[in-house]
Amino acid sequence: MRNYIKKTLFFPGFLVLAVCSVFSLVSVSMAVDLGRTVNDSYIDRLLTAEHAEGEILVKFRDYIAYDDAEMKRATASAYAKTGAVVKKKFRGLKGLQLVKLPKNKSIKQALKSYLKDSRIEYAEPNYIVYATAIPDDPDFGNLWGLHNTGNDADIDAPEAWDLITGSSNVVVAVIDTGVAYNHPDLSANIWTNPGETSCIDNIDNDLNGYIDDCYGWDFLGNDNDPTDHNLYRHGTHVAGTIAAVGNNTTGVTGVMWQAKIMPLKFLGINGGGSTSDATSAILYANANGAHIINNSWGGGGYSQTLKNAIDASSSVVVCAAGNDGQNNDSTPFYPASYTSSNIISVAATDSNDNLAGFSNYGATSVDVAAPGVGIYSTVHVLNYGTPVTLYSENFDGASGNLPISGWDRGGSNSTWAVTSGTGVGGTNSLEDSPGADYLNNTDSWAGYMTPFTSVQDNRYTLSFMLKGDVQWLYDYLDINYSTDGSTWFWTDYWTGSLGSFTQFSSVTLTDQADKYDSFYFGLGLSSGHSTTADGVYIDDVVLKREPVSIGSYNYENKNGTSMAAPHVSGIAGLIKALNPGFNNLQVRAAILDNVDILGSLTDKVWTGGRVNAFSAICTSLPFRIDQPTPVYFSTLQAAYNAAYDGATIQSLAQVSVEDINFNLNISVTLEGGYDCNFTSNAGVTSLSGTTQISSGTITIGKFSLE
Repeated sequence: MRNYIKKTLFFPGFLVLAVCSVFSLVSVSMAVDLGRTVNDSYIDRLLTAEHAEGEILVKFRDYIAYDDAEMKRATASAYAKTGAVVKKKFRGLKGLQLVKLPKNKSIKQALKSYLKDSRIEYAEPNYIVYATAIPDDPDFGNLWGLHNTGNDADIDAPEAWDLITGSSNVVVAVIDTGVAYNHPDLSANIWTNPGETSCIDNIDNDLNGYIDDCYGWDFLGNDNDPTDHNLYRHGTHVAGTIAAVGNNTTGVTGVMWQAKIMPLKFLGINGGGSTSDATSAILYANANGAHIINNSWGGGGYSQTLKNAIDASSSVVVCAAGNDGQNNDSTPFYPASYTSSNIISVAATDSNDNLAGFSNYGATSVDVAAPGVGIYSTVHVLNYGTPVTLYSENFDGASGNLPISGWDRGGSNSTWAVTSGTGVGGTNSLEDSPGADYLNNTDSWAGYMTPFTSVQDNRYTLSFMLKGDVQWLYDYLDINYSTDGSTWFWTDYWTGSLGSFTQFSSVTLTDQADKYDSFYFGLGLSSGHSTTADGVYIDDVVLKREPVSIGSYNYENKNGTSMAAPHVSGIAGLIKALNPGFNNLQVRAAILDNVDILGSLTDKVWTGGRVNAFSAICTSLPFRIDQPTPVYFSTLQAAYNAAYDGATIQSLAQVSVEDINFNLNISVTLEGGYDCNFTSNAGVTSLSGTTQISSGTITIGKFSLE
């Protein structure tokens, strides 16, 4: 006889509902409505955040983009107005192009032209973003974020590892400064592209648009070597927290003992990169099977391009919330602040479960917190090759007002000149205000007017002898760069007083070499409106570059939401390993619905808590067969199918919907309402669906049919 029962099964206890949170997708278009005037104030807001000079991301509307002939006509006419040339096209976002403007065309004028064009969906600057790591604090213990025996301020990784330690089938894209993929504690967990039959045949074997991309891609250098040459070893440290090889008697372990890290490099030696390269990296991850994307970086303005790439992803996209100690609800930090439904925005906590002082937060815009202070992980030791001197000048050849010796001047109140008897040992020097104090409201520059061709994976150092006096923290000597020799931007500065010549060095021009094909360098003097002073004297200017390579491998502590995010990426990977059928929203919900609630995070993050790997994972396997070594299952049907005669199947307190067919000739006892440790009753297990009993015996102990 076959019985069909359409009822609800109840495991007795206290009612606790596990609610899966659903987030609506809010799309904010940056395209201007047709027929409306493009206000200068709107474009000014677009240009407020740092962006690559002369570069614009332009997205044509789909009805144009999917018609090759129409696209060709549209781009030709649109770019003819501005003189732009196409620098890059994007796989995965049809109709999107990165264009480069001629030197005589302002980015503001070009944006206005594109935004008025009805064929263009949106246009925006190519924003610059940065890695979010901050200086190390070596006083914290190793791996406390995974297991802390003092105050349990960790993610309960060992408890989670009792259930799952990872899987080589889970791919985690680390979009960052690259990864030192030969590190002995990472190499076994590095992704290799199954579509590339050779790494050196110069053939795009898998036809994905990237030649010999065996281990990922370097979008900064546009080559197939995503090795991390970053001065702070940022991407390598992030990768180690996610998936340094576990249980191998070497170094540390990641949250995942086994995984496949996909290195995607778009941030340079000093940690800078562009929206266009970040977008390309995300689209690559989307197209090449990444299940989780870790973004331990951010900055720049709202980019519809970057958000579209994230929205198009089937991955869980984990983003660092930023290290400015600010409220992201009022001051967004992208990409963490995008409203994309697949993003997890992560703040940082310390070993006392307090929000880290540097961490950004936001009751609605930051989802959760994770350990981010004193995080010990994989790094590499950099070697610097033989320095190449690019420029050297002692100004002793001639004196007088600029232009002279290849230098020119400009800006407001600009009186830069080479003067006699003012340099080191009574030689010549470059001086900002000869014979007098500089004026109030000065914004002057002195630039060397020959550009330098950028070489990737090199550290650029500008050094010179400096003497002078400027008002402390009100007036500044600026280290400047330019991409066209006419518009200058500061990249470093000095302020204060030096009575004798002292050497000054800056490596910030490395950022410009990372971002641009070529650059100019120079100096500047900027003053306030209250007090003036003598100014500065510059001598013995030297610009050099040093090739950077990996010499050896090591470990060290770092701080930042950049270090918090990979804890969450690792947890997401464990959940995906345990439940390969879970989609990105299910993985996200499992993490955010099962945090450790902390008073210190009330009104600081949306969940009010810090991630807990064990809680997130155990709710993914709510059923188990009770035996000396329990076996866990995601559904009651799977547990029953694996059960033996006389087995007891236990369940967490939960609400679940499942159709069950009890069709085995065995006797099984059902018990429910348990907590994650299966040690006590925590509530009610409610199972709704059609229950079919065709064979065997079901004994209801702590289980009832209603």
